[in-house]
Amino acid sequence: MEEPAERLIRRALGQWPPPTPGPTLTDDVLRRVAEERQPEDGRRAAARRWLAASWLVAAGASLEVLARLPWTEGTRAVAWGLALALVPLGYSVALWPGRALGLLVLCGRPLLGEPREGPHAVSPGSTSRRSGQAPR
Repeated sequence: MEEPAERLIRRALGQWPPPTPGPTLTDDVLRRVAEERQPEDGRRAAARRWLAASWLVAAGASLEVLARLPWTEGTRAVAWGLALALVPLGYSVALWPGRALGLLVLCGRPLLGEPREGPHAVSPGSTSRRSGQAPR
């Protein structure tokens, strides 16, 4: 008996004629996929709206709790400083994710401690030895 996923794959692949191999095969396939993209169905759009609404409600509830907490002057200053530091940091992560990851690794290196003993690399000119075998 044929599985439903297999049937769906066969139906999806049967919609288009097989591509002819050529130098622009990948460009042709990507162009066809972009042109014949199905519009988003109502369920998916409703699920996204529900997810966005639930996140907004959770954020509003969190802000309400934080607004009603008694804050001392020191904790208020630390909270504002942290918020002011996180906003540009968030924009930087969105704009340059590779550099942000590099900065995270650079700043987190002291927290990780010394590197552990890793596997030794073997260069092409070196002789390989089994463990326990004496050097020649």
